[in-house]
Amino acid sequence: MAKRRVIVELSYNKDLAEVAFSAAPAAEKGLDTGTVPKIAGVNFDNSFAPANLPGMTARTAMNVPYVSGEKFDLALDPEKSTYIVRAEVDEDKIDDLSGQNSVVGVYADVEIQPTIICPGSPPMGTDADVERLLCVPKMHRIGVDGSGVLIAIVDTGFNLAYLAAHGKPITLDAARSWVPGAGMVPGNAPVSHGTMCAFDAAIAAPKATFLDIQLLRSSATGPTPMSGVLSDAVRAYSHLCNVMITPRRPGEHRSMVVNNSWGMFHPSWDFPVGNPGNYSDNPNHPFNRIVSALEGVGADILFAAGNCGSNCPDGRCQGVTANAIYGANGHPAVLTIAGVDISKTRVGYSTQGPGRLSRNKPDLCGYTHFKGSGVYSADGGTSAATPVVAGVVAAVRTKRPYEPGNPAASPATMRALMRSTAEDLGAAGFDFDHGFGVVGGCELYR
Repeated sequence: MAKRRVIVELSYNKDLAEVAFSAAPAAEKGLDTGTVPKIAGVNFDNSFAPANLPGMTARTAMNVPYVSGEKFDLALDPEKSTYIVRAEVDEDKIDDLSGQNSVVGVYADVEIQPTIICPGSPPMGTDADVERLLCVPKMHRIGVDGSGVLIAIVDTGFNLAYLAAHGKPITLDAARSWVPGAGMVPGNAPVSHGTMCAFDAAIAAPKATFLDIQLLRSSATGPTPMSGVLSDAVRAYSHLCNVMITPRRPGEHRSMVVNNSWGMFHPSWDFPVGNPGNYSDNPNHPFNRIVSALEGVGADILFAAGNCGSNCPDGRCQGVTANAIYGANGHPAVLTIAGVDISKTRVGYSTQGPGRLSRNKPDLCGYTHFKGSGVYSADGGTSAATPVVAGVVAAVRTKRPYEPGNPAASPATMRALMRSTAEDLGAAGFDFDHGFGVVGGCELYR
């Protein structure tokens, strides 16, 4: 019998809530299997502590609480939350599990992997060229540099010593960082994909405070060391929600920019479209919901469009290049980032729209495939393009910080600003190759 790795959403009970809301580090918490249904063929992961999903109640006539721009009440108290746990299930037992009174839903626990570079092509230009194209020196002269802003690098973790040795001595907030397992230390990860992302975000925002969110060092890895699962992503985002609602320290803004240079690569990784447990096309999947929640409490969230572009798709795409911006990578509450080289030409692996959850994706392009961090021969893929833009957003937030209750300072307004200041490429206006164009650092400076 085939088995499926799933996310199980459970209704409130005090035992689940006590663990989820405990201040103990995630690596020290686990699941009491006495709090979950007992069904033959369903094996819950007792190393995975329950994570809370905030309740949401729409405040519009349309009952569509998870679409960006809708007004909704976010219920953060334990009694109004639901709780996700992780399990491996015999496929013929999924309906039995779904039918339990305490079970709200059963969803695909999709494998996620970094959108790493398309091999074979040498780098074009350097990070100094990217600085010039973004007018970074001019922005820094007027204090647009990320000061007071948090940048969460949700990835494989980054290495502070390596970054400092390569010209990016960034500031880490270890207390507000997150690791999925014992023995992992924020800022001291092996040098890999996440270190590249931190380097590229620091191009425009060197004065930001970085959070190391080591999602892709998940304890539930896939076939490669640089993969994780969405259940851990829900836990990481729940942590970031808590960071956002915690009172700020003196001198800090309430701004957070969240970089996600990862995604799923093929529909076979998911439940079929139309299945209630589907991720790619389902706004009700727990991860898509908690993305909405994090944006709802004020975070600016960026996702890579992916590397399934029609010209040279990543092998993991298995030839599927149409409608390949899956799930949260095309969420209406995020900026979806495609890639261009320093000549402002779309790189062939950059995934084209439309998106699954929101049709008009990608939103805009970032620069990629340049010589920069030295982690790879080129900082490439939409993996590099996304933190380049995340750094620009963080820099702008230095002067336009998020303010709760102020629509002019909301994430939606920031997304609109980034689209309206982009330099148009390709067909006039929006197109599925470039979105609204390449990030306009010089226009933002002006």
